[in-house]
Amino acid sequence: MAHEQILVVDDNEDIRDFVRLVLEPEGYKITEAADGTSALDQIAKSEPDVIILDLSIGQPDGLDVCRSIRKSSMVPIIILTSHNDEVDEAMCLAMGADDFIAKPVGPRVLILRVATQIRHSRARQGALGRVLTAGALKLDLEARELRVVGTRVALTRIEFEFVQLLIREPKRVFTREQIIEAIGGSVDFSSDKLIDTHASRIRIKIREAGGPEALVAVRGVGFRLISPEFLTESIS
Repeated sequence: MAHEQILVVDDNEDIRDFVRLVLEPEGYKITEAADGTSALDQIAKSEPDVIILDLSIGQPDGLDVCRSIRKSSMVPIIILTSHNDEVDEAMCLAMGADDFIAKPVGPRVLILRVATQIRHSRARQGALGRVLTAGALKLDLEARELRVVGTRVALTRIEFEFVQLLIREPKRVFTREQIIEAIGGSVDFSSDKLIDTHASRIRIKIREAGGPEALVAVRGVGFRLISPEFLTESIS
């Protein structure tokens, strides 16, 4: 039985009640906030294990709250909102959200998505103290940073998870579905365009640090990292 704490941030009491009724039987401890200021105050006192956050909660709004949280914490954030177009999802991910769910949502989907974020969070915590290497790329899982030829490359949370998946098995081709799962997103609400955008940003950052075109798109399948041997040769 789970015992993680879930903070639900929504100005609609019915939504907060729904989330509580769905998640409490799963063993989660539910806390609530009706606005962004109250949410940030609660997080400062006791950080939850997962945050379920609406966008339209007044001022500060959900995006502002998400941005503030990401300045000091990597706690999983699930956006649960009536905004359901791709622009909203892209903005949420850019601000550091881990998942995006459009209202209305069924109980089973909500349970699975919360469990996914907790599983990813545990995996990240279990990986502390290790460094993954592929040629001149070194991914420090404890510091959560990428170094290319010794140069630190700043990555967003999603970019970090993307690189971590590929660098574990540099020659393997990962499908888009596997990538979405690794970054903690949703197949239903993640598009090929968003995955391509993340890949492009990672390529640019690595290239600007003196590295090669490290990510390779495999048409109709997904992405892989070029071989460690080539990564080394490209910058020697």
